[in-house]
Amino acid sequence: MALTPAGCECATLVDVAVRDSAVALRTVLDSMERLDDAAVREPSHLPGWTRGHVLAHIDGVGSALARQAERAAVGERVPVYDGGRAGRDAAIDAHAGRSAREHLQALQALENRLPAAWPEPGSAGWENPAEYRQGTVADAALAWWREVRIHLVDLDAGVGPGSWDNALCTHLLEFLEPRLSDAGTVILVADNADVRHVVTGNGSDVAVDVHGTPDDAAVTVNGTPDDAAVTVHGSLQDLTAWLAGRNSALPRAYRGSAGAELPELGPWPSSR
Repeated sequence: MALTPAGCECATLVDVAVRDSAVALRTVLDSMERLDDAAVREPSHLPGWTRGHVLAHIDGVGSALARQAERAAVGERVPVYDGGRAGRDAAIDAHAGRSAREHLQALQALENRLPAAWPEPGSAGWENPAEYRQGTVADAALAWWREVRIHLVDLDAGVGPGSWDNALCTHLLEFLEPRLSDAGTVILVADNADVRHVVTGNGSDVAVDVHGTPDDAAVTVNGTPDDAAVTVHGSLQDLTAWLAGRNSALPRAYRGSAGAELPELGPWPSSR
């Protein structure tokens, strides 16, 4: 299913995504200038991955999504990765051992490739069908935004989730909402932004009302009190980082006025 609405009403968000993902990739490249071969072999924030694995994945996913746009421009839909998930994983393992200079050169080439791959702002080309999630080129651009921003944090090069702006966080909350699909009613409240995101496993046609403060909230669903509802609050960046499974200051959870465990997160949203 496409992640973007028909008619590309999301054009403004896609423009933001293209600009901010370019800034994020440039930040990766600037970080690379300070990393030598030994630093590239050190652990990243992702368990079992070195910085070299993260850099190889950024290169691989960026190249894969650029190809989605390039082929869509000529009416073709091609797999995101040659060989599927197994091919993706094999490429990461094969390229993780590159030297710092080789990683830098690969990412510099990607930085040059991406602007030419994306359609012009406002172009109908954003609606071209792509194989990624059976969506459009706009979906591929939004995916690249998510990937490069999240993996910049994983690189452990001095950039954390605090660098994520409100537009990215709001987009990520919507994208990652399925991770809470088995958690009942969850209300995410950002302390530092006018954002309240409601997630319910009861379906999209329910009416949820919240009264009181985040640490003493009364929640009703379709007019019926929901005493099991959990309110989670923290900064918008911390809420998003938690939902993305990244290290950050953990948000606080309440059920009514009592402290509660944070809801268990499900798997990353499937591409199927």
